[in-house]
Parts: sequence; C-alpha cells; structure tokens
Amino acid sequence: MGKYESLANVLTARRFAPAGERVSLDHVVSYALGQSLAAPAPVVRGLEEANGLAARRRFFHWELEFPEIFFDGHGQPLGDNAGFDAVIGNPPYIRQEGLTADKPFLQAAFPAVYHGTADLSIYFFAQALALLRPGGRTAFINSNSWLRANYATPLRAYLRTSATVERLIDLGDNRVFADAPDVYPAIHVFSRIAPSVDTTAHTAVFARGEGVGDLARQVAAREISTTMHDQLDTGWQLGAAPGRALFAKLMAGGRPLGDVVKGRMYYGVKTGLNEAFVLDQQTRDSLIAADSSCAAVIKPILRGEDLRPWYQEDEGRWVIVLPSGWTRSAFGAGIGVEEAWRQLRNRHPSIAAQLEPFMEAAEKRQDQGQYWWELRSCDYYEAFERPKLLWPDIAKIPRFSWDDSGYYLGNTGYFANIDDPWLLALVGSRCAWFLISRLSIGLGERAGANRYRLFDQYMRRLPVPTPSPIEQGSLGSLAVLLGQLAKDRYALHQRTRHRILTDLGRADSRLNQKLTAWWDLDFPAFRAELGKTWKREIPLRERDDWEMLLTARRAEHERLTARIVDAESDLNERVYALFGLTADEIRLVEDGTTYRYGVV
Repeated sequence: MGKYESLANVLTARRFAPAGERVSLDHVVSYALGQSLAAPAPVVRGLEEANGLAARRRFFHWELEFPEIFFDGHGQPLGDNAGFDAVIGNPPYIRQEGLTADKPFLQAAFPAVYHGTADLSIYFFAQALALLRPGGRTAFINSNSWLRANYATPLRAYLRTSATVERLIDLGDNRVFADAPDVYPAIHVFSRIAPSVDTTAHTAVFARGEGVGDLARQVAAREISTTMHDQLDTGWQLGAAPGRALFAKLMAGGRPLGDVVKGRMYYGVKTGLNEAFVLDQQTRDSLIAADSSCAAVIKPILRGEDLRPWYQEDEGRWVIVLPSGWTRSAFGAGIGVEEAWRQLRNRHPSIAAQLEPFMEAAEKRQDQGQYWWELRSCDYYEAFERPKLLWPDIAKIPRFSWDDSGYYLGNTGYFANIDDPWLLALVGSRCAWFLISRLSIGLGERAGANRYRLFDQYMRRLPVPTPSPIEQGSLGSLAVLLGQLAKDRYALHQRTRHRILTDLGRADSRLNQKLTAWWDLDFPAFRAELGKTWKREIPLRERDDWEMLLTARRAEHERLTARIVDAESDLNERVYALFGLTADEIRLVEDGTTYRYGVV
C-alpha cells in the first residue's frame, strides 16, 4: 500500500471514528509522508486501525485511482476543471434500516441530500454530480421512487437548484426487470450546469403495460418539454402541462389533511405474533364463555383487506389488547414476571390459556410491552375507540370508510380520528384519487390496475377545501348514505353466500371466486359453477326456488349499486365545485381515475 493511499485511508477513517478516538492528524501525516523516522505508538495504532477499517469498508479514493482526472501532469490540482465527463450507473438499493451505523457519516458527507429514512441510492446521485467536471453529465437507471418519496425531498431540491435536468424517462409499471416485476424504474440524465428558469427537460412517462420493446422510438414519440424550476420539491410531476397545472391547482385548493385532523393519523396495531393475539369468532366466544370479564380486553379488529369503498367487511376477527403498562397498572409496579403471570392467570384464565402456548415466540418478538403478553408501547390505543376514517396501506381504488363502533386495525391499515364524516366524502372522491396516484409511490399492477401505497406521508398532504356548513352537511349526509348502502349490499352478499354454502356446499367447503361474486352469474352459469366447484347439481325440485331467489337477489344488488352510483356521482360533482374545476379539468380528473362508480 502506497504512503498516499495509507494517508487517504486515515483521512477517510477519521470521518467514521468518534472524535475522542481520533489520532493526531499532524503526527499521522508526518509519519505517512516519511518526515518522521520514529513513529509514536498511538500513530502506529492509528494507521493500523485506519487500514483495517479501510479493508473492511473498502474505501475507494477517486483522486488516487484516477489522478489524471483531478491533477495535471505536474501533480497540481485541476480545481474547477477536475472531474469526469460522464458518470453512468445503476445504484444499489439498500434500505435505510441497513444504514443505521453509517448515517452520521452520510449526513456529514452529503448534507444537501441527507434524509434520515433515505435509501443508499440517494447518495449516489450527489456523489455522481460531485465527481463531474463542469458541464459533465450523469445518467442512472434507478427506482422512480425518488421522484415522489418523502425521503427524497432534499434530493429534489438539490437537483432543481444545483443541476440541469436534461432528460427524465419514467418507465412505470412495465416489468423492465424480469426478476423484479414490481420495481418502477426511471432513467435520468443530469448535467453539472447551473439551471435557469428558461431550462426545460425532455420528459417521457410510460403508461402501464406499454412495454419497452423499442425504447428510443417510444421515448421520441411521447417526449415533451417540462419546466423544472417550478417543480414542487415535495414531489415532481412529469406529465403534460394541463395535468401538471391541475395537480398544482388541486394541491393549492385547501389545507393539508394532516393539519385538518390535527396530526391524529395512525397505523394499526402491530402484535408481532398474530397467531397468538388475533382470534377468530369461535375462539373469542369460547374465551368469553369461560371468563366473561375478559371481554373488556378483546376488541374487534379489521385487516387492510377488509377495508372496502365506504364500508368494512367484518369477518369476525378479534384481538387481545393488553397494552404495555397494563400489567403494572392492574397488579402493581415492580412486579416480577412469574408473579405477574400468576396474577394474570387468576384474573383472566382463558386469556392466559390462549397465550401460554406462544410464550417462547412472544418473548422473542420486538413488538412487545413490559411483559411478553403485552402489546408494544403505543400512546394512541384509545384513538381506536373514537370515530375515525379508515383506509388500507395499499389500494388500487379508493377504499375509505367511516367507523364509529370502535374497531381496531391491523398493521395493514391506517386511520385518522375525525369529528365529522364529511371528510370521508372528500378523501373518497375522484379528485383525491387523482392526487393520490400522483403523490404516492406505485407498487405494481394487480388485476389490470395500478396499486398505490397510502402511507400517512402521502395522505397527510391531501388538500382539504373549506366548505360552508351547508356544504359540509350535504357531503356528510352523502358519506353516511354511501356507507349504509354499501353495508346493506355487503349484508346481501353475505346472506346469499351463507345460503349457497349451507344449502349447496359440502362440509368445510368454501366459495370460489366466481361463486363469491354470485351477482355476476346468471342461473345457468351459477349451476355450471356449482358443478365445477363441488361436482354437484341443484335437485330438480329446488331449481325454480333457487332461480327465483338468485334473480331477486341480483335485482336487489343492482338496485343498491345504482343508488351507490347516483350518490357517488352527486358527491363528486360537489367536490369538483369545491375545488372550482372547469369542465376540461373535470375531464382530466375522470380520465386519470378510470375505476367504475359503484365498485364492490
């Protein structure tokens, strides 16, 4: 190892080492450059530790590996002319959880783009620009999440003000990488030139399923000029000017939802061991039959997949809620584990019997409280009991609903405490979904539609206009009506499914997808599906009754759906008016949100 590389290792290692453990830099420089024949022991140790750290972390010294890029023929620094003409790459993706030990270094080394939850690829952007000569270019193919993710807000601000964005191609959901079908890649070209308000970027956005068989031709066919100086650092929009203008108008049309709900936006319960704490209806009933007092700590719970448009599918799931601190509150502070467990068995024997087989697994989980039978510490358990707006963490259509009956949520759901259901009308509107699909990060296609992450960092930003009290009342009434109609339709679905199973199914049988959606089947198709699923036929003497039953219930389904469609249409017209949209802007919203009204 050359003396210059050894010195470079020391300089780099000092950026990682705690201040109190750093060796005197003057001594190290003197020794490394041969200006001291006798090295003090701390200097030798410092060099050994630095070189050991370099071997583990594999420091790469650009100036030493490529001296001709940074120095002239006489060894003098090139100054402003130093750097590469081009830097090309496909940055690695390492989640922020894997960067914990390096975050202090990353913050010090890349202060302009640092964010506490950024993945590693963000820092490659900054490093690439730093290695360019003035006028040089960098091009990456990378996940497009940096265009919208909250953790990339500093990066977007840095790029918008410090570099010229020449080209941005968002490949979207086109399964470019066979081994990573749910990755949405983007290609960018930036140059190290100070941007101006007159500078535009060539941008192209690919629609889902287009494919990239002839990329150059496809890009040329859809490329448009997009201004970058006026992009919002909270998230870049690459579409055509009318869509961008509409997005900006909607975003400026009200206060952020996070402010409106006064920050009361939360994710669901994380038990860390659902098989122990989450119960089916039969298990819950048996626990309460054995000990009626335990009903107070067993709460109804919904999963993200149970949250549907305007209503919830209650499949009879329950959760044991013993929050962190419950044991000491019930039995006294400072109580030992064995004594606390004895007292829990005395107070709630059926709960203890349910949890005891999972003791070893519960003790190992991270999501536990002060004792292994408690849930993790959380300061908003009481928020589940209050009126709230519910939604899943991932969705391809709006699936917002209102709850005032005290449901708990699992960790695939979110909720916000709200005092009036009129906010449900707003977030369940097409305007809101138009914004969500542009604020959120996509998560691949399912059944012909894009899915989006509805994390709170995106939901908090939704703009909420300020309607008059009369308008609030009308929107709230529509939201309540839609909730009731959707519940009535779900009850109809469940009654009919139960009838099919009990009258025509077999022991322990389940409905397949088509029989579950029985309203989509005429009677011949219904009989055919029974034959395929359970190898049986409706007895001849019962066919007329079954045909009349299904005909009547399909008609009821259609009636309820028609009322939902009418109410949704009315609701959206009112929300369009709140935002002051023109006919052309309404058309843009509806073209950009292609789901059907009245969806189940």
